[in-house]
Amino acid sequence: MSENSQDTSKRTLNAIDAASIIVGIIIGAGIYRTTPIIAAQTTNVTWLIGVWILGGVLALIGALCYVELATSITDDGGEYAYLRRAMGDSTATVYAWIEFWIIRPGSTGPMAILFGEYAHRIYPLANNELISGVIYAVLATIVMLGVNLRGLKTGKGTQNALTIVKVVALLVLIAISFGAVWSGVELPVAAQPTGTATQSMDGFLLAMVLVMFTYGGWNDVSFVASEVKSPEKNILRGLLIGIFTVVLIYILINIAMVMTLGQSGLMDSTTPATDMLRITAGEHAEKLMAVLICISALGAVNAMMFTSARIYHALGKQVSAFRWLGQWNERLHVPARSLLLQTVVILAMVVGFGLRKDGFELLVLFVSPFMWTFLAMIGMTVFVFRSKGLGDEKAWKSPLYPVLPLVFICSSLFMVYRSVSYLDYRMESEDLLGNPFFVFLISFTALVAVTSVGVAIWSRKTSGRSEK
Repeated sequence: MSENSQDTSKRTLNAIDAASIIVGIIIGAGIYRTTPIIAAQTTNVTWLIGVWILGGVLALIGALCYVELATSITDDGGEYAYLRRAMGDSTATVYAWIEFWIIRPGSTGPMAILFGEYAHRIYPLANNELISGVIYAVLATIVMLGVNLRGLKTGKGTQNALTIVKVVALLVLIAISFGAVWSGVELPVAAQPTGTATQSMDGFLLAMVLVMFTYGGWNDVSFVASEVKSPEKNILRGLLIGIFTVVLIYILINIAMVMTLGQSGLMDSTTPATDMLRITAGEHAEKLMAVLICISALGAVNAMMFTSARIYHALGKQVSAFRWLGQWNERLHVPARSLLLQTVVILAMVVGFGLRKDGFELLVLFVSPFMWTFLAMIGMTVFVFRSKGLGDEKAWKSPLYPVLPLVFICSSLFMVYRSVSYLDYRMESEDLLGNPFFVFLISFTALVAVTSVGVAIWSRKTSGRSEK
């Protein structure tokens, strides 16, 4: 057991808190943006629901691997701690550096931008939609920073409340749609069956990429694993409750959309949830849907800010070159300095990308290859932990070893490959290399990747080897 495992002063989260973080991060904007594209890549309802079930199974497999890691190594920082123990300080420092500049702000930024887009539809703050949306996104990020700086109790209470509201609202949306269909509401022609065309492999693979992206975020519970009470029980419970909740809701919402719009109507819709509500609840449903999406996006922003600062706090504790970030506010039970510094980068992303119409999509392209590469590496640490006997031998063990870790690694590497392939396709089809902003984005990404190696070398020279 790690040296930090005996420190119980920070263990204030229970299984429901952990599940709330998972649900809060996963159910963000993805379900509203990706569902029509996934419907277009599947030939019938069976394939459509099947890819969502398969994606949920893959997320569950990854989660089971994470439970083994989280209960074996309970050091602060989650993924950072796993990589540090299994692959050394340098690899962990590279991860933290790229997480700070690319992965975390590039994951939080789209949710803040989406919040701004839909908040503008409710009440515009400016005539220009992009400017109005960015103002909302900046305000939402700052408010969530304030919530988290008020302390762990406020942060987790806000997260639990936002998660409950978004889950209840989605269940109500599903119930309205099922109720309307069963009561005989007249449906559009698009609701008719679409035929029996053969499912293509390319379509299936693209659908799986989008589904796995939409399920993304379950791994963030690792960042607060050191703050979970009775981790050997509550981490597993939290992950299982969270993932099963999300899978059930995603399957039900897809069934409701297909019942209401038909698969052809779903694939042709740019706002499927709004269209579904318009049919089942009337023309004034658009603002109701905008409020729901705002709540979903806000919950994701809060959850990602809540978890992300724990990474840099752990880095500061282990590497003296970043000691300033290792300070923990004992009164509020939060890593305040890490929260503040990470928020600055998130705000820069929100402003820089939010003022572009394609900002959301570019951020996803920006983040995906790095995120899935590190997830594959985390899967590899399961084998390292077992072979070297790292962590607590009495910790929970993932079943069907080594099959499940191998499935997790392969699915993550598949996502790396498809993310890079999709980026290459977008670059060619849209001539992105002729876009000055995209060139700047590529240059910045390359700079972060190169400097991460330099930072790792510099931190080792200034810090010496950390204690294991």
